[in-house]
Amino acid sequence: MKHSVISFLPGTALAAGLGLLLLLPGTSPAADATALQGTWRGTRYSEGKGDDPAKGVALELIFKDNHVNGKRLPEEKPVGEGEVKISEDGKCMDGTNTKGKVFPGIFKIDGDTLLWCVTTTGNAEDRPKDFVAEPGKKSYLIIVKRQKS
Repeated sequence: MKHSVISFLPGTALAAGLGLLLLLPGTSPAADATALQGTWRGTRYSEGKGDDPAKGVALELIFKDNHVNGKRLPEEKPVGEGEVKISEDGKCMDGTNTKGKVFPGIFKIDGDTLLWCVTTTGNAEDRPKDFVAEPGKKSYLIIVKRQKS
């Protein structure tokens, strides 16, 4: 089965990578990227709710300030980089790649788990409403865990 990778590199789709975020009840993140700082590892899904890690792509996201770098694991292949912006209400997080394409998304941090669901269409009206990756809607669900330093 072929999987797309969330990417911020020119000419590729956002793989989220970063993407990964709003299914479980939990605390709301701050309206800035402070809660994201550090390294997160997990899986990016192109369909479903992330119930089966074998159906996803392993990845690592590193957040520093408002910047994010993504790598596909285990080969540590770079899949993109860009900036993230969190809405004032702390429910939406949009990624912008180095070419300026925006990937509207929703997210949630529950303890050490980050859920981030994004659309690759670039249209804010296509922002996911639930934490489900829907292939027809060109969305990705990213579920990652914070790594201890």
